[in-house]
Amino acid sequence: MMLPMIPAVPPVRSLPRKTAAVHADRARPSPKLAAALGQDRLTGAFRRASLAGPALRLPTRLAIALALLAAAGCASLPTRTPGSQSFAIPAGGSAELARIAAQSIPEGDGFRPLPTSAFSMDARLTLARHAQRSLDLQYYLIQNDSTGRTLLRAVRDAAVRGVRVRILVDDLYTARSDRMLLGLAAYPNVEVRVFNPFPAGRAFMATRFLFSAFDFARINHRMHNKLFVADGSFAIAGGRNIADEYFFRSKEGNFIDFDILLAGPVVPSLEQIFDEYWNSRWVYPFDALETSHEAPTVRQAAFEVLTAAEANPATLAGDAIDPFSGYHALSTDIGHPPLDLIRGHVRAFADSPEKVSGKSVSGDDPTTVTAQVIAAFGTARKSLLLVSPYFVPSEQGLQGLAEARAHGISVDIVTNSMAANDEPLVTAAYARYRREMLKMGIGLYEVSSRELKFSEQFRRLLGSTTGRSHAKLAVIDERVVFVGSMNLDLRSSRLNTELGLLVDSPEFAEGVDKAIKFIRSTGCFQLRLREPGDAIEWVSNSSDGSQIYTSDPEVDLGTQLEILFMSPFVSDTDL
Repeated sequence: MMLPMIPAVPPVRSLPRKTAAVHADRARPSPKLAAALGQDRLTGAFRRASLAGPALRLPTRLAIALALLAAAGCASLPTRTPGSQSFAIPAGGSAELARIAAQSIPEGDGFRPLPTSAFSMDARLTLARHAQRSLDLQYYLIQNDSTGRTLLRAVRDAAVRGVRVRILVDDLYTARSDRMLLGLAAYPNVEVRVFNPFPAGRAFMATRFLFSAFDFARINHRMHNKLFVADGSFAIAGGRNIADEYFFRSKEGNFIDFDILLAGPVVPSLEQIFDEYWNSRWVYPFDALETSHEAPTVRQAAFEVLTAAEANPATLAGDAIDPFSGYHALSTDIGHPPLDLIRGHVRAFADSPEKVSGKSVSGDDPTTVTAQVIAAFGTARKSLLLVSPYFVPSEQGLQGLAEARAHGISVDIVTNSMAANDEPLVTAAYARYRREMLKMGIGLYEVSSRELKFSEQFRRLLGSTTGRSHAKLAVIDERVVFVGSMNLDLRSSRLNTELGLLVDSPEFAEGVDKAIKFIRSTGCFQLRLREPGDAIEWVSNSSDGSQIYTSDPEVDLGTQLEILFMSPFVSDTDL
C-alpha cells in the first residue's frame, strides 16, 4: 500500500503549546485523508510572551533591546565533549524485573493500558523502586512540582542503591526545574542531559528566546517524546509529561491522558530509540549548560530539602482497581507474578533526532512518526476512531474524509470543545469545517469540562479545576491502536520529535474503545445538524437530562471576544 503523502506547506513558525499549569482496497482512504490529520496551529508561547518589569522610556527600551540582540548574536552552545556515549544495559536474567517480565510474557509483547493518572504514576514509582540495573527517562517536560519531585525522588533512591540513571529532557521548560535537575545530577550514578538547548539567558523563558533570536530555526524544534524504561525489561510510553496537570494534581486545570505499560521485545527496541537520542549531537550534559560552583554534596543537600515532602508518597490501596482498565495497581501486582498482561505485537518507532536539522520541514519525509501513523490509517477498511486535543482539517482534508466515508469507512473524532481548549483559536479554526464533516456522516464529539463532572470519577478528580483531553489515540478497524506523543498537527509532523507505538491486539483495542466511548457518553457534547436546515447543535447527555445548545457551550465572554477579533486574522496554516 502506498504511503499517504503529507501536503507541503510553508514552514511553521510556532513553538510548542503551553501546559495548563503555565502545557479491502476498495475501502482504503485516499491519501488526501493525510491532510485532515496534519494541520498545525499557532502556539500561545509567543502570542502571550512579554517582559515584565518597570516602565522604561522608549530610548532606554530600545537600547536594552539592541544590546540584547547584539548579545544574542554572540550566544553559542559549549563545545560538546567527545567520548561521552553510553548505551542501554540489556535486561539481566537475575534482575527482579527481568524475571517478572520473563514469567509474565515468555514470548511476544505484553502490555496493559494506563488510562488513569494515579495508576500510571503508581506504575512509574513501582518500576523505579524495583529497578536494580538501570532507569532511562525521556520527557518533553519534567516540572518542578509535586509530581516531578515525587518521581525524581524515587529515581534518586534507585541511584543510591547503585542503579544507573539516565535522564533526557527537552530544554524548553528547564528554567523552572534547573535547580532540581542540577541537584539530582550531583548524585553518583545519575546523568542528566538536555535536548537542543538554549545557549544563554537560561534563567527566564523570555531571555532564552531573546538570546536565541538569530538561532530560531534550530530552537523551534523540540523533543516531544515521553518514555520510561526500567532494567531494559518494562517500559511506559504515551502522552503524559511529568507535571501535576497530567496526574490530576493541578489546582487550575487537568488533562485526561493515556499511557501504556510494556514488556517483551518492544522494550529493547525502545531502548535503542533512547540511545539514539542520548548520543545525538543535539544533546548536551545539563551541568555543561547550568554551571554550578557548589560542591556536589551541597547540591545533593538542596535536592534533599526540595524533595523531602515527597519522600514517602501515598500508595494505592492493595484492592484498588483502575475503573477504566479493570487492572490492579502495578505496586500490588508486582509482588505476585506473573503479571496479568495482554499479549500481542507492538511496533515502536520514533522520529530521528536529526529532525532538528530541518530534514522534515517540507512534509515529504516518509520516516516521521506522523507519516508512519498516517500510513497505518490508510489500511483502515471499516472504521477509524481519532482522539486528538487539536484537530483542524483543511479543504484537502475534507476531500480526503469525504472519500473515506464514500468507501464505507466510519470516522469518529473526539477533540476538545472551545471552552475546554487551552488554545480556543484552534477550535475556532476547526469550527469552520464542522458542518461539512457532519454532512459527511462523521461523528464529532467535543470534550466538556462541565460534562466530565457529571461523572462521579471525574467529578472527584477534577474538583473545581478545568478538565480537558490531552490523549493522542487512534483505533483502526477495532484491532490496531496507535498510542504515543504525536498530536495531529504540523508541529508534530515537521518540527517536534515524537514517539509512537502501533499495538496489534483486538483485546487491547476493545478496551481502549470502551474507555473512549465512556468519555464520549459522559464527558462530551455530541454534535449534530438540526432538521430541517444545517444549523449545528451540541447535545449534552448529562444526568439532569439531555440539553441542546445552538452555539459553542460554556464559552466565557473573554474567549468570545478573543475569537471575534483574532480568528479573522488567523489562517489554518498558522494553527
